[in-house]
Formats: sequence, C-alpha cells, structure tokens
Amino acid sequence: MHPLLRLATGVEDTPQRFRQFHRLVRRALEAPDFSAERTALAIEVLYALDDLQLDDESASAFRVEWLDAMTSSVDSAVLHEHRALEQLAQEGLHLSRQAWTVRDVHFDGLPFLKLQRLRPSTDDSDRPLRLPVSTTGSLNSCVNTAIKAVRDDRLKTWDSANCLAVLRSIAILSVHESEQKRSFFQPKERKDYFLGVCQGLWLEVAKQLASTREAKDHECFWDGSLQRVLALHISGIAFVDQTVTSEQSEIYRVSAAILAEPDPPTGESKAGTLLVVRGPIPAASNKEDAETIRTYKPLLIPQPVAVMPSHREVDAVLTALAKEFPWATNVVGELGSMLRARSFFGVKELCLSPVLIVGYPGAGKSRFIRRVAEHLKLPYLPLPLGGRTDTKLISGTSRGWAGGEPTPLLRLMLQHKSASGLVLLDEIDKAVVTDSNSPPVTSVLLGLMEPETAARWHDGFLQTTCNFTRLSFWATANSLKTMPAALLSRFTVLYMPEPRPEDMQVLVQGITEDIAREWRLPLGVLPLAPQAMYEGARLNARELRRMVMQFLSEWSAENLRPERLH
Repeated sequence: MHPLLRLATGVEDTPQRFRQFHRLVRRALEAPDFSAERTALAIEVLYALDDLQLDDESASAFRVEWLDAMTSSVDSAVLHEHRALEQLAQEGLHLSRQAWTVRDVHFDGLPFLKLQRLRPSTDDSDRPLRLPVSTTGSLNSCVNTAIKAVRDDRLKTWDSANCLAVLRSIAILSVHESEQKRSFFQPKERKDYFLGVCQGLWLEVAKQLASTREAKDHECFWDGSLQRVLALHISGIAFVDQTVTSEQSEIYRVSAAILAEPDPPTGESKAGTLLVVRGPIPAASNKEDAETIRTYKPLLIPQPVAVMPSHREVDAVLTALAKEFPWATNVVGELGSMLRARSFFGVKELCLSPVLIVGYPGAGKSRFIRRVAEHLKLPYLPLPLGGRTDTKLISGTSRGWAGGEPTPLLRLMLQHKSASGLVLLDEIDKAVVTDSNSPPVTSVLLGLMEPETAARWHDGFLQTTCNFTRLSFWATANSLKTMPAALLSRFTVLYMPEPRPEDMQVLVQGITEDIAREWRLPLGVLPLAPQAMYEGARLNARELRRMVMQFLSEWSAENLRPERLH
C-alpha cells in the first residue's frame, strides 16, 4: 500500500521508471523467503530506488519500510547494514563522510568513524553521541549473520560486500557507545565483546575477504591495520598485541601472495569456486530479455564446485554401480580408473573426462550415466540430440527472439547453484547435419570438449563470456559410423553390452526403483515383477521397462481397487 507502488499500478501515463520499479518490487516479494533470489532482488530494489529521483524524505521512508520487511525474510549482512545506517539517519545521525574510504589506517585516532549529526544542534552539542537502540540491534543482526555462516560452513561462499558489511558493523559496535543500557554501554563491555566474540570472527571474515577479487581495494580490513586501530581505541597499546595474532599476520602474508598472482586465465576463483559468468552483461532493450538477464545475474558471483569424493566414497559408488549394472563391468571399471586416480593424487574438485558409451538400443547407457550423476551427487542435464538440426538445445537463443534464453548449461548451474554438473549428450550419433546457415551440433560440441575454449564460451543471449570447464560431458551412441573424427577423438569410447539373461532380476529391480522415484514414492513400495515373467528371456532395458509397467498396471487393478481395499 505504499504510495510509490500505488502510483505505479495501472496508470498509463506513469513514468516508465516507476512501472519498472513496481515490477522489481513485486518480483522480490514473490521470491521464496530466505532464498538467494529474494536476497539479490531486495538489494537491487535499493539501488533502483535511487533512479526514481525522489525527495529525501520519501526515499528514506520507503527504505525503512522495505528494509524492515526484507531483513525478516532474508539472511543478508548487506541488508542488515543498510538497515542500520538508515535507522541512524532517521535519528538525525550519520558517520563521517570519510568513513571506509581510507586506504591507509594509522594509530592516530579514528576520525573516519566519528558519529556526527545530520543537522547542527545547539542542545548538548558537547555530549558524546551514542548509537540508537534500533541501529545497535541491526548491527548485531549483521554480526550474527556472519556467526551463523561460520557455524554452517557457508562463509566461503560470501562475496566482498557481505564481508565488508560485517567488518564495518564490528568496527562501529566496538567504537561507539549505545543508548541500549545492557549492551556496549561501558567501555569494559565493548572490550569484552570485541575480545570474546569479534576477534575470532574478524579473523574468519578477513580470510574470506582476502580471497575475493576486490581484496586489494579493501586491504586495511584484512591486513590487520584496521583491527589494530580498533584494539588501540578500545584498550590501549597492550591490547593490540593480544588482538593481532600471528595468525592475523599469516593472513596478511597469504593474502599479499594472492594479490601478487596474475588473474587465472579461466576466470576461476580460489578454493572450490568458479566464476561462471565473467561479465559484465550488456543491458537489454527488450523488457522480456531484461527480466531473463536479471534471473541469471546470480551467476556473476562465484559458484561452488563439486567436491571430489574420498577413497571410501569412491569405492562405495563403484560397488553400487557394479551391482546395478553387472553386464557393464568395463564401463564401471573405466569410471573407477578416473575417480581413483584423481582421489589418490589429492584432487579437490570433481570433474570427469568426456566419455562416449556405445551399444545397442536398450542396453542401459542413458540410465547408467544418470545413475553416475546421482551417486556422485552431480547436477544432471540430459540433452536429447537425436534428430536435432540446430544448436539451440546447446547454445540457447539470441536476444530479440520470442522465448529467448541463454544456454541450458547456465540454467543447470543456476538451478543447482553449482558450477559442476554431468551433461548427457544422448544419441549424439543421430544429430542431423544440414546445409543450413546454422552450424551442426557436433561442431558446437567441439568447443565444449576443449578446456581452453570451454573457459571462454560466448553466450549469445547474455552477450558475455562463460566458463564451463567444471562440467563433465558424457554421451551415448548406437554406432560410430556417422561420428566426425574430430569430435570422436575428444571422447574415451566404451562399449556397453546388452544385459544377459542372468542380469534380468537386477535390471527389473533397478527399473522398478526408477519408476518409484519418478512417481515420488518411497523405494520398496512398488512390487517386483515375478521372475517367471522374464526368466530366460533376452530383453533390452526398454522392453523390460514396458513389461514392468504392464505388470504394475495389472497388479494395481487386481490388488488396489477400492472394493478390494475396503
């Protein structure tokens, strides 16, 4: 019911910027609570508010209302800091204009952290200014967000904005007294708070900040200099030696080494994350295209990479696959060679070499690849290439076309919040080669198979460079006759034989479990087809699945009809 939003609804002559702002607010409110999408949109609303060119009072009123609503339904240090500063302004206070713009911090006081009045006051002008109770609460919430992130091992996914928000909140709480009588009122309480809570937290957040790409612009936050100044302000020079430990010095040494390194050529971030969309993404003139671009903006932040399983986990996966696919021992063995070698050499990230599985229809090739992804907990994307005459299934659609969208590879990463995944190129031998202006599917795949070109893949919709080096590509084919030699050379080719008669019972059990997963039923609920139905038969996986479906239909009609249940 805010006047700004009511102004923007259903009025034809409303300025375009108000209508766009209204749609953005609505999208943020419709996003799920505590989701990454809601968090990103909530912050985007604050930046979009500046484009409305409102008077200060109206803009401030909206910010307070918006931040009150959002901080109860998202978990963002940035939003908690915004709320604290807005509450400070509501009380007629603000930090010095030089706050956080300094590059070199020295032991000569904290003028940049001085609390000031927005308007001159003749009453009690010499009385020390204190943090309002509301501001203290929001700053505490910002710090608590970091504490929870450390506890839940999520701090390593934070960007520099969230890290800086927490460190700034710690600094403000440590320096200023609060109007809240029971917290941060006396210098001793602030000292205990800094030493007991914030010292260790500062260390963890500073480590994460030092690993980001923007670390050089915020060196005083992680190299120990700002922390020393805070310690000096709180308790004198003796406290400085207790606060800045040898571990803090190690952060400075390691971070300085990180900053001295050249940027990785593939655009990757450190320690298990990857910058998928290297950006920037050019703006779109079309409204629908602009909405789609906003959806994919979370990929501008480094995404986690799948972790390589341990030796025991690898053995457990291989044992399970060998039981499910006893006729495919050579394929399971090749997977074992890939995983064990990586595990023994201490590889941290899980990414498999390209594999092409060849065999007769119904041998279980596609199902095997899907089960590999499920056992390894890799995001899975099947791409049916049979009969394809264009590259849209892989490359997406350019801007300006109805339903235009980036490559499905980016959608996979966006949905699973991961830079890793197992992509199935199903029936790759049946991709149709045409004489049209569109390049053949097989030629587009060549770029994804090579790490150098996969690291610089250009997406036609986002119009920027993407990094697909952590995706694993496995393919299936019935024959190699139509496969281009250049593409075939990129794969490790494995043959999968047809299931043998003695494998039928295992295959029936696996198919029944697959059907239970598709129907969202617990495993073990569906009955198994009797062995007499398939004993001695030589059926492929597709024929056997049709037989199992027929059995389940007949069994349910016989045993689950209402009068029988009654």
